[in-house]
Amino acid sequence: MNIAVCDDEENFRAKLIKYIKEYDKSIQIVQFKRGRELLNSDKSFDIIFLDIEMPGMDGMKTAKKLRENKIESIIIFLTSYEEFVFDAYKVDAFRYIRKTNLSDLKEAMQAAETRISSRERIVINQKGKVYELNLSDIVYLEAFGDGTYIYDRFGRHYESFEQLKTWDEKLKDKGFFKIHKSYIVSLAYVESREDNSVTLKSTNNTLPVSRRNVTEFKEAYIEFIKKNAHII
Repeated sequence: MNIAVCDDEENFRAKLIKYIKEYDKSIQIVQFKRGRELLNSDKSFDIIFLDIEMPGMDGMKTAKKLRENKIESIIIFLTSYEEFVFDAYKVDAFRYIRKTNLSDLKEAMQAAETRISSRERIVINQKGKVYELNLSDIVYLEAFGDGTYIYDRFGRHYESFEQLKTWDEKLKDKGFFKIHKSYIVSLAYVESREDNSVTLKSTNNTLPVSRRNVTEFKEAYIEFIKKNAHII
């Protein structure tokens, strides 16, 4: 995940970045001191933490310009005051966090990740027909020959002519885990877990977990639970 932190106060940027890294060390963060710097960046971001009260181009004007430029990043406003809260909705702000209290950061990050995940889609070309699937609807993937079956929560399955290892590369860090040489599962659909198997919601299928993946799968699942406990 890529995050921008745009705030003119160096000490606060350092404090916020520390909180974000405590939430997830793997997150990539780029700092900006001014709104204009952010607008001039050629990088794309999943989430933008944006201070409202900045000299020059303030956060609200920066957000409006971002939306005019068709930037769909999640915007989380940072401020010491609440007088701008109604204007925040005009630019589709996702959250509004007081700089004096960052206790809401974890909930905001969890909710943002959920929204990001629900936005993401995959495209499957199946026998001349093209299907778009929301990642949030995919329960598991199964290898067959040189291709992959993809099963969704509605009981449907699709044939992809890409190998499972290709899908594993695409879905890493998106809430999926390769439990076996033949299976990738969505951690969001794990119903129960044993040392050598996992049962999935929606399908009620029980799939094998290879011995060499047991420990890593357990750790990945526990970490997923910690991050998403409010929606599981």
